[in-house]
Amino acid sequence: MKRKFIASLCFGFMAFAAVPALAQNTDIKGTVVDQNGEPIIGASVRVEGQKGGVITDLDGNYVIKAPKGAKITVSYIGYVPQTVTAGGRVQLKEDAQNLDELVVVGYGVQKKAHLTGSVATVPMDEIQDMTSGGLASTLEGLVNGLSVSGGNTRPGENATIYIRDTNSLGDVGSTAQQPLFVIDGYIYPNDVKVGNVMQNLGAEAFNNLDPSEVESISVLKDASAAVYGARAANGVILVTTKKGKIGAPRISYSGTFGFTDAVSHPKMLSAYEYGRLYNAVAAADPTNTDLNRLTDLYQADELNAMKALNYNLLDKYWDVGFTMKHSVNLSGATEKASYFASLSYFDQDGNLGNLDYDRWNYRAGVDVKVSKWLGANLSVSGDYGKKNSPYIKVGGTSNEKDYNILLTRPRYIPEYVNGLPIAAYGISNSQIDDNQNYSFSELRNNGDYSRTMNSNLNVNASINYDFGWSNILKGLKLRFSYSKSINTDKTNQYGSEYDVYTMMTRPGSGQHLYTPVEGQDYAPFIAESNLIRHTIANGDPSQLNRSMTRTDNYQMNFTASYNRDFGQHSVGALFSIEKSEAESEYLYAMVSDPYSFTTGQSNSAEANTQVITFTRSESGTLSYIGRLNYAYADKYLAEFLIRSDASTKFAPENYWGVFPSGSLGWVMSEENWFKKALPWVDFLKLRGSFGLTGRDNIAPWQWMQVYAQDANRGPVFGTGMDSGSLRRITINRNNSAVNRDVHWDKVYKANFGLDFNVLNSRLSVTFDMYREWNREMLMNISQAIEATIGTQSASVNLGEMDSWGYELGITWRDKIGKDFKYKIGINTGYTDNKVLNMDWATDYIYRQIRKGGRTDIGLWGLQCVGMFRSFQDIEEYFAENNITSYLGMSKDQVRPGMLIYKDIRGPQQTDGSYAGPDGVVDADLDQVCLSNRSNPYGVTMNLGADWKGFSLSAQLNASWGGYSFIDGAALESGDGVGDLEFTNMPSFWNVDNMYSYQEIRDADGHILVAENRDGSLPNLQYQSVNARTSSFWRVSGTRVKLNRLTLAYTIPSNLVKKIGIQSARVNITGQNLLSFYNPYPDNYIDPMCSYGSYPVLRQFTVGVNLSF
Repeated sequence: MKRKFIASLCFGFMAFAAVPALAQNTDIKGTVVDQNGEPIIGASVRVEGQKGGVITDLDGNYVIKAPKGAKITVSYIGYVPQTVTAGGRVQLKEDAQNLDELVVVGYGVQKKAHLTGSVATVPMDEIQDMTSGGLASTLEGLVNGLSVSGGNTRPGENATIYIRDTNSLGDVGSTAQQPLFVIDGYIYPNDVKVGNVMQNLGAEAFNNLDPSEVESISVLKDASAAVYGARAANGVILVTTKKGKIGAPRISYSGTFGFTDAVSHPKMLSAYEYGRLYNAVAAADPTNTDLNRLTDLYQADELNAMKALNYNLLDKYWDVGFTMKHSVNLSGATEKASYFASLSYFDQDGNLGNLDYDRWNYRAGVDVKVSKWLGANLSVSGDYGKKNSPYIKVGGTSNEKDYNILLTRPRYIPEYVNGLPIAAYGISNSQIDDNQNYSFSELRNNGDYSRTMNSNLNVNASINYDFGWSNILKGLKLRFSYSKSINTDKTNQYGSEYDVYTMMTRPGSGQHLYTPVEGQDYAPFIAESNLIRHTIANGDPSQLNRSMTRTDNYQMNFTASYNRDFGQHSVGALFSIEKSEAESEYLYAMVSDPYSFTTGQSNSAEANTQVITFTRSESGTLSYIGRLNYAYADKYLAEFLIRSDASTKFAPENYWGVFPSGSLGWVMSEENWFKKALPWVDFLKLRGSFGLTGRDNIAPWQWMQVYAQDANRGPVFGTGMDSGSLRRITINRNNSAVNRDVHWDKVYKANFGLDFNVLNSRLSVTFDMYREWNREMLMNISQAIEATIGTQSASVNLGEMDSWGYELGITWRDKIGKDFKYKIGINTGYTDNKVLNMDWATDYIYRQIRKGGRTDIGLWGLQCVGMFRSFQDIEEYFAENNITSYLGMSKDQVRPGMLIYKDIRGPQQTDGSYAGPDGVVDADLDQVCLSNRSNPYGVTMNLGADWKGFSLSAQLNASWGGYSFIDGAALESGDGVGDLEFTNMPSFWNVDNMYSYQEIRDADGHILVAENRDGSLPNLQYQSVNARTSSFWRVSGTRVKLNRLTLAYTIPSNLVKKIGIQSARVNITGQNLLSFYNPYPDNYIDPMCSYGSYPVLRQFTVGVNLSF
């Protein structure tokens, strides 16, 4: 009874249309199951030759009225349809390619088999178990031609997406933009001016989506994007969210809980090894007679004490972070209406201090069938997120200070002495840099913060009318839609004042330590009279500030579409008018010197300094779109489209841009002769496209000069430059450069592709070759502007660049025995480009982008031919190579322990060529190419296996073909050798590996560092010479890593149904798991991470998916 009650409550028999009740019809019962014998819920069952049908219930059963012996067609998404005699048990097989699947394209959908453009779909099942604060980071390696970077470090930071070679545009002075994002038909602005920066609101909206509410993601890579004309030159990502499906209300829940930790932290020197390194550096120069061996070197007793010291503040404050995600969806549909609602919550703790991110997502939509031919839709969605991050302005502004300073603080310096915070004063007991005054704990205790609150609200409404009642107009549909989005960001920041302390005298025989050496009385050192207080402002000055932005966008569309089959002819057409507007406002205010008891309000500060900034921007577009589609017998395919866009970003005479495209396809496998000649080929389609897209990536109103009463904000108009008037007329500094002739970028795109399946569709291959001609690209050029004019150069349509490449995707699906299924997917590709015109560099042109050359000029640096190990080596090198100057030094200034670089060329000549070696080793003139490209080759493998409810999936990635370098920050101590006093170094700088010209002794004659003229590393003392990019520090660029691994189990339905659950799935997922190859010395850092920056996070989660 309970089973029947649940079944009747959740699902009933649903009719797609009324089936005439003929006298000879009887009720025929049957069951639909999958390959594992599990019931398929919601499969469509139709009687051949009749309209309407039914769907299967929770147990896969159906009852349909049909004549005895009638044929029925059973279909379900992802399975091969079957036509069988009604009744009995029908087992559907998975469709490896699902060619009848509808793929979302611009302003509609198309059968996968009818696609003629390069359109890729994201396999949503591959990301269902991923837990990430941004949707973009889950797409890595899943779509050919889609590059994903970042998004795996600090909470709340999103990944960046580029399609094909668009990220190279920034190298030639244009703008490297992310794709255009279209979510449920709403085109998000991808270049809205907020304050004085451009933002891609679509990228933010896309990242904030919860995967559980997404039905499909399509990527338009070629001229198929021309249907979006303006802004589509960088590709388009189309997202369709879920809607209710026919049946009783259905509730689903997905949740994950897990933890994050660093893939690795850089290995650093111990306190003892740091002290030895410092001594070897301080006494490196044998000609230095000013060295005081007592005060300038760590003494033997101090080094001995350092062996027991390990004040690793990064380890102290770094925590395992926890993350969780919960999502609840409600959906259902009747013949009159369908509905879908979702609510989700994501939370990720930071690993270091006041750092975390959480977000709520909500979505609700309803589709109503007002009458048989009239329908309406309304959906409301949005999100609200909060991010806390450290506010650090001590010693300047850097988002990585919180991590980097803790990482590089020498481990012999304690955080507190006698309960007082200690500044990181090194051996000289003096301040060299403001970073020495940074105190992680004091800023955290004072409550300094940076809090960002972000919210997005989207409203979409549409009315649809179908002319299906007319035999003549059948297939014609009209649609009017209106979309509105509101985006707001608020950031509040508080920087306080705090105290740090230094010691007048310190323990140790050289007075270099903060803790006593053996036998030393510590009391005098921690006495109040020996501690000096320093008051530090977190900011210049300490302050309260708030920035607020609000962006309002709306879009209206009227669309007429026509799709109809005439025998073997399939015809489609679309016409649309689209209008959109975007406006943004930015407000910033600051008051200085907040009280220690501040409430965060502006009236709780002394406000000795006040700043207020307000900006506003708006732009709009008007578009006309037309498209024609034709298919004959599912063999011959054609599509032609044209779009005309107007943008108010340009002057009125340049508003309009026209963007046409066309594509053709030929499904060869549908030809009778082909089927006879190659019966083992299941599907083969050739396709090609060519079209024009555009960009309007320029700030609004740059074509019009704007004046303002804006004291000290821009070039003065007229006389009185020294006037103190607050109302003088100036040129608006953000609009001072104008060019009325700027117009749309133009990008011509060509693509040739083929799709084929063989061996009963077990092997499927997709191959694309493409070429893009970027013309009249907008960019700023470097010009000498007279001081009296006082303005920057204007944007011009100057740039020209060609890009090309190929993409290859291979998938093998098969099974072993009855229960074991597996999949191997391989994505690979290659891309290159050629620059034809840009604002060419005029200095050191031999290592700049040249006409006809690629943007990736490779890696350049000095050619290292050895190391000076004696003064005799220096003499011989200068004499044999006729050197007169070595990196700005004379021979007498060069020292053993420096790297030897080769003299390659002389100055540039008037004809643009370079003279031969001139006896001057110059850091700019004597570079050579050390790597032709940055890893031009790469492959991603997506693996999967299923066995009796268990599933295992993994992703591996490899890239190779280039070289990289040890990070420059790991080769020098801050801004110079003087910063070594408070800067620890990576573990490979062990003194036993470093060149030391002579034995080093302390004031009492104890040996501190042994002579080591055979050291493999140059001496860090000469980092101004040795830390330069050179072949000495070159390492392999090869990277091989395991990105993700998921083990999941689907609990048998007959077990969970007993407790009212229709399906249940649990999983364990790991992300950013392992690097298989590490080229760095002493493996001091994992190749996934960057030295001195917040590390990539390894993540493990446990998840569950339930449906009721």
